[in-house]
Amino acid sequence: MRNRQPQKTEREPIGALESGRLHLSLSKATFAEFERIFLEHQRAWLRKARTAKEQLVIKRRTAEDILLGAYGRECTWAEFSRALRRTENLGYDNPGRRAHIACLFALTVKQFPGQSERARRKLDEAERHLLFLRKSHPVRKENLKDIQRIRRMAGWETSAPRAR
Repeated sequence: MRNRQPQKTEREPIGALESGRLHLSLSKATFAEFERIFLEHQRAWLRKARTAKEQLVIKRRTAEDILLGAYGRECTWAEFSRALRRTENLGYDNPGRRAHIACLFALTVKQFPGQSERARRKLDEAERHLLFLRKSHPVRKENLKDIQRIRRMAGWETSAPRAR
């Protein structure tokens, strides 16, 4: 029997709990207030980060929180696209987070019909990234199911049958 090394427990991502509380406390805030407050908190969280990787994670999560706030407040395209661009520029921690952002964008298709094709491409891209995960991976299964549900809601048919 091999000597097993004790597993490192990852510490709670900086600002993760506070982020959820902020969402709740800002439920009545305008998007401008929501974005400003999240960016203020991001600066404080970044000061607590020990590594560049932690800082990137904080920036990505804050960008995703802001995009979620934009979605929930039915913002203008200018506001929503700025939040979307922020997430795109920072990249994604994993295929599940990429799928989440693509799904949020696709859910705005009725609100921003001129962005329908872009949203569809983003959903296709997220699906391709999920297909690289092993078939039994829970993130793959759950997100592929969500993508299919959103395609049906948007009235988009899948271009070709894909191996699941």
